[in-house]
Amino acid sequence: MNDIPRKPRTRLRWAIALAWLVMCAVINYFADRGLLTPVYGFISAHPGTDKIGHFVIIGVAAGLLNFALGQRAVRWLGCGWLLGSVFVAVCCTLEEISQIWLPTRTFDLLDLAGDYAGIFFFGWLAKVVARWRGQL
Repeated sequence: MNDIPRKPRTRLRWAIALAWLVMCAVINYFADRGLLTPVYGFISAHPGTDKIGHFVIIGVAAGLLNFALGQRAVRWLGCGWLLGSVFVAVCCTLEEISQIWLPTRTFDLLDLAGDYAGIFFFGWLAKVVARWRGQL
């Protein structure tokens, strides 16, 4: 893959990240309108799947966005934070808080913890892969 010019690889990373973020937005839209009843049945029958889903779906979103952004970081509170992870964390925090006012949803701190754990893990994984590929 090293023989592929840089620009097409960057475009591909952005296309994949944006496609994943759109998928997250669509899932959120359906959930807000109460259109995921069959999925909720599966989740109810299998405890913990909701938290695993938050970990994977939100975490992968952060990881892909970090790849698209080239592992760009921002300094805050004396630490370097991956910009893609910060963006996803802010968005998922606001989305989870908004569920307080939606009759079809429920605010859950454990969902938010799953989101944050996924963001942290997949952000870390994105950095490890970038180092391994010589991109950092």
